[in-house]
Amino acid sequence: MNKVTLEIPDQLMNQLQNQSDSLQNILLKALEAYLAVEPSNLIKTKTWELCGSLEIPNPDPEFIIKDQQAELSTNYAEHIDDILY
Repeated sequence: MNKVTLEIPDQLMNQLQNQSDSLQNILLKALEAYLAVEPSNLIKTKTWELCGSLEIPNPDPEFIIKDQQAELSTNYAEHIDDILY
């Protein structure tokens, strides 16, 4: 077992004191839940999914590239921040 020192704001501590579980049990449950979730994957995000589903009829020439099979494609997803903002 490891010991951890943690600073918790007073407001949260007041809320935690009203819980039936101990702080240790709450933190252990939270850590277990956090570790049980699959790590986020860039290509599984909603933004990536949306970018992959869009078809651009007249793409800007600067975004046209050749993919691994030498077919023309666009790399808008790689520049999504520049395009959106």
